[in-house]
Amino acid sequence: MRILFLTHEKQMWEIRRVRTLTVDDQKRVWLPDARPRQVFAYEPAADGSIRLLPVDAVEAAGEVFPRGSLLQWLTPEAEAETAALARASSLQ
Repeated sequence: MRILFLTHEKQMWEIRRVRTLTVDDQKRVWLPDARPRQVFAYEPAADGSIRLLPVDAVEAAGEVFPRGSLLQWLTPEAEAETAALARASSLQ
């Protein structure tokens, strides 16, 4: 006697949970699952849809401008050029 096992695998549909959001008069949207001060990338699509992607914060290794790093740009020549531009663009 031969026994056959028939398997009935259920195919589950992926049903996404959709929430509607309303923009207020100052163009703000409240996202219930977002953390405070979380940053999102905004990607508008050609079909009119909008995609928000969370941006991971990258921790800076040190200071943004370490002490002395801007001295290469503060030269007497650059100072003279800035002064000349300021005199030329004066409204007096």
